Amino acid sequence: MLGWTTCTCMLLYSVGSLRVDTTGTLIFLFLISPSCFSFCFFLRSSDHTKSQTSEGRLITSLCEDVYSLAGVQLRTIRERLTRRSEALVQAVGVIFKNLYEKQIASRNTFLLDFETCCAASNDFIRMSERCEEILSDLVAECNLSAEASENLEEQSAVLLGLYSGDAVFAAQKVHLYIFEPIEEAISEELFSPTWLDELTNNELALTLVRTLEDFMSDLEIFLDELTVGKTLDALVTATVNFYIKVLLTKSHNYKDNKNPYWPDNPRALQRIRGDINTMKEYFESLAPSYPSLGRIIDSEFEVLDTIHELLSIGAGVSSSTDRDFVIFLQKRVKNLPITKLVAGDLWHLVKPQEEKLIYEMIEEMEEELIAVAPNDETAFDVALARQTVPGLRLDQELARLCDQSKRNRPGLKRTALEQGEAVLSRWRKTFDHLVEEVRGEA
Repeated sequence: MLGWTTCTCMLLYSVGSLRVDTTGTLIFLFLISPSCFSFCFFLRSSDHTKSQTSEGRLITSLCEDVYSLAGVQLRTIRERLTRRSEALVQAVGVIFKNLYEKQIASRNTFLLDFETCCAASNDFIRMSERCEEILSDLVAECNLSAEASENLEEQSAVLLGLYSGDAVFAAQKVHLYIFEPIEEAISEELFSPTWLDELTNNELALTLVRTLEDFMSDLEIFLDELTVGKTLDALVTATVNFYIKVLLTKSHNYKDNKNPYWPDNPRALQRIRGDINTMKEYFESLAPSYPSLGRIIDSEFEVLDTIHELLSIGAGVSSSTDRDFVIFLQKRVKNLPITKLVAGDLWHLVKPQEEKLIYEMIEEMEEELIAVAPNDETAFDVALARQTVPGLRLDQELARLCDQSKRNRPGLKRTALEQGEAVLSRWRKTFDHLVEEVRGEA
């Protein structure tokens, strides 16, 4: 409270001592920028009061803490400046600018676990609504010109866009905390002999689904209804990525280059198909309530279908053409060296003695693959952008897995190894950023 009192008194004293003309306004703009919003940073770094709404939504006092200060500034501006003053628009613009900068500086500090991500998402939505209310009041009560109103709307739109994007980011980041217990519970047994021979009813996939069901029950209560659908989209992607990650990790840890990973490939492929269907059917059961979910399900599970088909081709139990499904994989990964490494990992599981042949085939197809599905050269930069939620980019996750793998790849030519290393070195720059995002440090 001491910080609040000092800051407010400084603001009122400064404004009260100024003449209300252009010079005084410029001095005022200078004063409010460094002093009062340093307190805004103090507010955002403190432990805000946590609570739940009557509907059960998780929130904190962040919105009230930040906008109570902004409200004092806005009231003082409106009292001291004429309602048609261009300086009023400039002063409000300074406040919006500072709110924008402080949001960027502190937003990740709130995303520490499942509940704090939910609360932060709701807080950011409420801050967006509060910003819209402020803009509406200003336009309604102040006799602004059309140009001034347009300028205010443009200034607020940037801040509103930031709040909206951050709300979705916070909501989708919960997938990291949802999959922590899932990974601990099933990743070791998934694809193991127990999974193959004893868990004949896809029990591990059911464990994953039931855990998702439990968390979804919480999400539908804790989150604003506007973001539940976005979170569900992220969970579809996270499910697919998790399954692929565990599968490829088994391949990376398997050192036998002569015998298949499973003693019975057809049975293993049947288990994988059952797992895929179990997970997909769960999400499909939710699709009627979320109109866009069906499209996400089809798009994301197509990757698992492609991987299952490549495994089936490698094992000799499918009559499909390997070239076609390598193309399908490249269309999703959009990075030829990574596509080649992943295809080799799949062959290593079902027919390791022919891993060399898949590398040779892909090398022969290189021009065709690049023509049909060119590498995405912007992927590295996009992966560093704020809108990329950790763990949801398939290409980044595959690159990270390939980078961690230490297994020998028989038949992979030196030039291909060098190309792979060059690509992985570029992806490594995104891995540190990924860790910072997960920890809330970026």
